[in-house]
Amino acid sequence: LMLDDQLRRDLNEQVTAGLTVAVASSLQTRLNRRLLDLEWRMVADIVGRFVTDTLGPARTDELAAEVYARRFDETELRELLAFQRSPVGRKAARLAPLIAIETAEAINAEIRSSPALPRMVDELERAFPVLKPESP
Repeated sequence: LMLDDQLRRDLNEQVTAGLTVAVASSLQTRLNRRLLDLEWRMVADIVGRFVTDTLGPARTDELAAEVYARRFDETELRELLAFQRSPVGRKAARLAPLIAIETAEAINAEIRSSPALPRMVDELERAFPVLKPESP
């Protein structure tokens, strides 16, 4: 169901990014300093290999199937498969990454142009005076 190579890669990248940040944060705490760029890359490489070894395509498909099985009954799964195999279903799957990108871009544009943005900035500056621009 709905898992193609791109989605598998996206899932692995999300897992890798989150785990990399967690491991790096722990390392920084233990070292009592920020990691150097080279060290960040080393952590990312090590974590990336771990995620790739742990979450091969077959295992990711198994995990996704378990999730689908918890959310859909057998009849619904058959209907979902029929939809995904239909021309519209294939088009929806093909366009899903583009739609996600365009939706994220639309949300970012909306956030940047929000009339509430200056109010949020003011609140942040009141709560964290260090954020206030320095006076000339």
